[in-house]
Amino acid sequence: MTEIFPDAAPTTVAMLRRGTKYFGTTAQVIQGANILTFDDVERRSAEVARGLLAAGVGKGTRVGLLMPNEPDWAVIFFAITRIGAVAVLISTFARGAELAYVIRHSDIDTLITADKFLQYDYVERLAEALPSLGTTDGGRQLRLPNAPMLRSIWFWADQAPSFARGGRTELARLGDSEGFTDALLNEVEQEITPADLALIIYTSGSTSRPKGVVHTHGSVVRQSYVLSTYMTFVRGDRLLTTQPFFWVGGLSTSLLAANHSGAAVVCPDMPSPASMMVSLQRDGVTHLALWPAQIANLRSLPEFREEYLTNLKPFAMQQYAMVGLATPEQTPNSLGMTETFGPHSKEHLDCFLPPDKVGSFGRAVPGVERKIIDPETGETLANGEPGELLVRGPGLMNGFYKRERDEVFDADGFYHSGDLCRICPDGHLFFDGRSTELVKTGGANVAPREVELALMQNPMVGEAAVLGLPHKDLGEIVVAVAVLRANQNSTEQELLDGLRKQLSSYKVPKKIWVVKDADVPRTDSNKINKPSLRNVILSGALD
Repeated sequence: MTEIFPDAAPTTVAMLRRGTKYFGTTAQVIQGANILTFDDVERRSAEVARGLLAAGVGKGTRVGLLMPNEPDWAVIFFAITRIGAVAVLISTFARGAELAYVIRHSDIDTLITADKFLQYDYVERLAEALPSLGTTDGGRQLRLPNAPMLRSIWFWADQAPSFARGGRTELARLGDSEGFTDALLNEVEQEITPADLALIIYTSGSTSRPKGVVHTHGSVVRQSYVLSTYMTFVRGDRLLTTQPFFWVGGLSTSLLAANHSGAAVVCPDMPSPASMMVSLQRDGVTHLALWPAQIANLRSLPEFREEYLTNLKPFAMQQYAMVGLATPEQTPNSLGMTETFGPHSKEHLDCFLPPDKVGSFGRAVPGVERKIIDPETGETLANGEPGELLVRGPGLMNGFYKRERDEVFDADGFYHSGDLCRICPDGHLFFDGRSTELVKTGGANVAPREVELALMQNPMVGEAAVLGLPHKDLGEIVVAVAVLRANQNSTEQELLDGLRKQLSSYKVPKKIWVVKDADVPRTDSNKINKPSLRNVILSGALD
């Protein structure tokens, strides 16, 4: 494989060392007065890494990371991966049942978690996910029937509950107290290779259960470096973002891409428009990585000034249109997925689309191979013909956790994306839709079946249909139709209240139509006909 990462083998160990060599005293992650330089992140992650080694974590150990965006997220992520352990990135939105699934399915041995974030109390969430924790002594290894691989929980907080092994101070000091030296850590790091597993990210698929996407050090570092070359980052720049680091957008295209160039990521104190505005005014921000709806919310604040945007460097092509420097038609989007660790198709920031390329999602990023096939026959199609997109390359995932390789990739190593696309002779890709039901809303994937099963746990609901409807800011929104059982009654609010206890907030439908059986169109086999139902919804017949 042609190497595209400079200076060293593409591992997070090499990335840390490269950061200290070239950018040492430059800020790497910022949150208010909490500013960590590249040197700080290397030193503090080494301290935590030695603590993890002393706690029995080693190469291949699954370590869960459940924390919001903050400087110490980067510290812990690098601590886990620099010793060859596998970071299992967990959404802070996860409810009890979702947490229980990820902890068990990913075989987490050690969990590092925040104690709270916003309205979320993770002591309560974990107790809900793992009921037997309440009777557990954190001084002993955990032995939980519903999380059989889990041995210890560390809280990244000053105090930890009784079932935890300890807090952040105890973990950070454990390496010293147990004699795990920097010299030993260095020896461990010499055994980390690009082929080693680095992380697992859970993302909704076309089935009811989230899938664990596994990436190696090589795919993580190579792809984030390639994406950094599409940005305008230079040493000392500062990128303000609320994109979660536990999802690929926040990790690959924000945190790691910025860090490759010596730029810092700025985390607002809270993911609110007011906090974002404070960061924008206070923290020397040069770039914004926000969704259009978030920028619209900033503009609605009384203290907002348009020069706050026009004085910034662009992060994405769409931002030229937001500040009136181009029309929306001239600015290409990008297309990617967790499986490719970010965009596989993208354009550089100086590429404005000519009229015959309006709607393009860009050309292949370096190293990515793409082809279009007939989804029915598997035949490779000619340029310009619509079909299913297949991808392979150095940024492609290692596979899905606990899935055989031949279930995930074809014989030539291509991944079948499920995206319906066309590729022009000059490489520009056009996205025509998806062959699956997956809903993509505000950068997050939602599997309709997962939400349908949650709805049908309500004894009043006999059937449910969940689908995505177009939305100008979020791409799509999740909506649902709940078919009540005969002689049963329930309201939209009651169903929404129930879902909010079961699902992450982004999975909860924005609207639920509560209907009787006769109100929904059906196929010949008496299943709900979703294409027809979509038309009924859009016509307003259910309102």
